[in-house]
Amino acid sequence: MVVELRVTLSFTQDELRNTKDLLRSVTERLAATENDMEDVKKDTAAQQTDLTIMKTEVMDLKMELSASETEVEELKTGHAAQEAELTAVETRLIATETKVENLEKRITENPKVAFSVGLTNSGYIETGKTDLNLVFTKIITNVGKAYNYMNGYFTAPVKGVYYFRFTVMDLPAGYMEIRMRKNGQHVMHLKEYDAYSQYSYLSSGVTLQLEVGDIVNMQLPPGHNLYDDSNNHSIFSGFLLFSL
Repeated sequence: MVVELRVTLSFTQDELRNTKDLLRSVTERLAATENDMEDVKKDTAAQQTDLTIMKTEVMDLKMELSASETEVEELKTGHAAQEAELTAVETRLIATETKVENLEKRITENPKVAFSVGLTNSGYIETGKTDLNLVFTKIITNVGKAYNYMNGYFTAPVKGVYYFRFTVMDLPAGYMEIRMRKNGQHVMHLKEYDAYSQYSYLSSGVTLQLEVGDIVNMQLPPGHNLYDDSNNHSIFSGFLLFSL
């Protein structure tokens, strides 16, 4: 009986010792689990902080993207305005080039005709009993070569309206007379008498419509004289106003 009790007590103590060992192991595992949970909590907190930072960065990126999109739209708008301005400039350029081409065409189609000639360097030009065709021999200007300094004739190279002008001098002063003729017909006939001056001048001008080949010249009537020298006192001039 005693032996049985001892055996039973011995088993009970062994079980108690095993239970204590098991409890100690569970306690240790529980402590380790709690430590792991603390670590997990810390990691979770760190991840939440990182997540918050990432969300902030994403918001910043979204704002930058929105600003970039706005800037792109502004650039597109500015580019469209520049293209419109460029188109307007190109249109004006084309219009200007057209005007220049038309002007060049008009200049090419309309010949340039202008002359101015002096009478002589020899002093007096006198007539006899007949009219004298005045030959202005000193070429000052002869654009278009329409004036012939050999015979004193201006020959119209194109149909158009021309302007002619002359100034002649007589020395000493007295009775002056001069004519302008077109194809042998009188255009004007001027007279002047000055008994008081040292010298006399006659000057006038006229606009004539001429056909191709029409001739204009100056003529000194019988019994009269003119004077000229290197100072060009007596000059005959003309130019084309416009062609027809």
